Amino acid sequence: MKITRMIALVCLISMVFAGCGNSQNTDNIYTQPQSHPQENNGTVPEETVDPGFAPEMTASSDPANFNITWEIFVGDRKVDSYQRENSISFGDPEDYFELPGIATFRGNNYRNSPTYGTANIDSATLNKAWSVETGLLAGGRWGGCGWTGQPLMAKWDKDVRATMNMYPSKQAKEDLVEVIYATLDGKIYFLDLDDGSATRDPIDMGMCFKGAGSLDPRGYPLLYVGSGDVNTDKERPRMFIISLIDGSVLYEYGHEDSLALRADNEGWCAFDSAPLIHKETDTLIWPGENGILYTMTLNTQYNKEAGTISIAPDNMVRTRYSHPKNAEDAYWYGYEAGANIIGNYLYTSENGGLFFCIDLNTMELVWAQDTKDDSNSTPVFEYISKDEAYIYTAPSLHWTKNEENQGSISIYKLNALTGEIVWKKPYDVHTVSGVSGGIQSSPVLGKEGTNMEGCIFYTISRTPEVASGILVALDTKTGKEAWRLDMRNYAWSSPAPVYTEDGKGYLVVCDSNGYMFLIDGETGSQLYLLSLGKMVEASPAIYENRIVVGLKKGPIHCIEIQ
Repeated sequence: MKITRMIALVCLISMVFAGCGNSQNTDNIYTQPQSHPQENNGTVPEETVDPGFAPEMTASSDPANFNITWEIFVGDRKVDSYQRENSISFGDPEDYFELPGIATFRGNNYRNSPTYGTANIDSATLNKAWSVETGLLAGGRWGGCGWTGQPLMAKWDKDVRATMNMYPSKQAKEDLVEVIYATLDGKIYFLDLDDGSATRDPIDMGMCFKGAGSLDPRGYPLLYVGSGDVNTDKERPRMFIISLIDGSVLYEYGHEDSLALRADNEGWCAFDSAPLIHKETDTLIWPGENGILYTMTLNTQYNKEAGTISIAPDNMVRTRYSHPKNAEDAYWYGYEAGANIIGNYLYTSENGGLFFCIDLNTMELVWAQDTKDDSNSTPVFEYISKDEAYIYTAPSLHWTKNEENQGSISIYKLNALTGEIVWKKPYDVHTVSGVSGGIQSSPVLGKEGTNMEGCIFYTISRTPEVASGILVALDTKTGKEAWRLDMRNYAWSSPAPVYTEDGKGYLVVCDSNGYMFLIDGETGSQLYLLSLGKMVEASPAIYENRIVVGLKKGPIHCIEIQ
């Protein structure tokens, strides 16, 4: 096996707002130091993943099986090993976001919750609460909300709201929950969850956004969002870090990375994956569709009293990979799905059909597994103990299709410690160029203590017919179907769970013809059907009884569950 290790330093910008210096550290300045992790002062959760959690490859998950070339870049030197000075270790997913709301795609570092709170459900019906029109990006190709397109939500602290460029009435609103939606029309919208009214002016970025992006998990006024395609001026997509104090772009990167090996489309570099931020070490972790995994120290300086924030990214460490399937562009490079991070281990799928476990403290590839085809579905993680943990993942049908555009894909349960396949559940599907069949949505793992516990829920596209689909509940122990619901139209949109206080679970599912379903999570029974009017590719987020999702070339809707 050929494994190379390389290191390259990238000089990055430092932007400082008035009233917040790089070197000061007063009681009013919230700063993440470069030299040592932040002490736990009650705002940062204690580590909950047992330090004995330590994945290792086995004979079936040895990267040598796949002839992977793995390279690490820190500075301009190539090295055989790397050790992060300030160790990364992510804890309990329920502690990821320090505010009420939804901070990233599928909620947290386990990617297991696009839902905040519980719902009071009486009649099990769906009713439109409000809608907000979106536009078209210049040229008309992009508009509305696309895949994955999940909104973010935050109930900001009062003193943080007071420093933001919100309208005065929204700054003063005590229970304001702000919906933040980056869309295909090139704008980022800011809406009041109660009535859909604007909380501030939208930010017109002029580049389409397919992915959900992320809010800073510390409750800092920072938005991390990546563009998904070139615009009409042929500007290439990139990652952005945006101040939510005044809407300014603090940092952009990734559109001209010389390390990228993906040569199609003049070096494709979209950032649909939603990044994660390690709070204690102020580290941004962002997989790119150019095949590079980025980590960097943000050097955040936040003065909440003065209403200033700045970042000065440095200490960039990147990895890139290749393997025979994609070395000659037979299969694409790239990370399109969101990554899971548990302790110091990152789990992610890639466009060439492999699944990786990576140690973030050494940037080593720990193990790899072949899941056969292009994976866009964000995996979900299940932690039992330091000796038992699992990953659920599934690909779309792309590379392995036959001449009739048909083939088989599988849902996989992987042992997160070893990379071994615990079980796989195959499905025969169709595909269409540019609008793949198989699995594009991300799954729901039934929550412990509810009547959905013990099942993993997936929508599968273009089966049994080219335009139809199914929703399945699989037993997590065996992979066998507990139930299935036939859908007249396929679904790229990810299902979202809703739970009542007494543990009854429901699923909200949207399809390609603009219908929203409310499903009994225990039985698969359809309880209610609501027409939204246009295709839904985006994935909903849910705050208590309210669902927010955007349509393709259409409005953003809020739906109430009653």
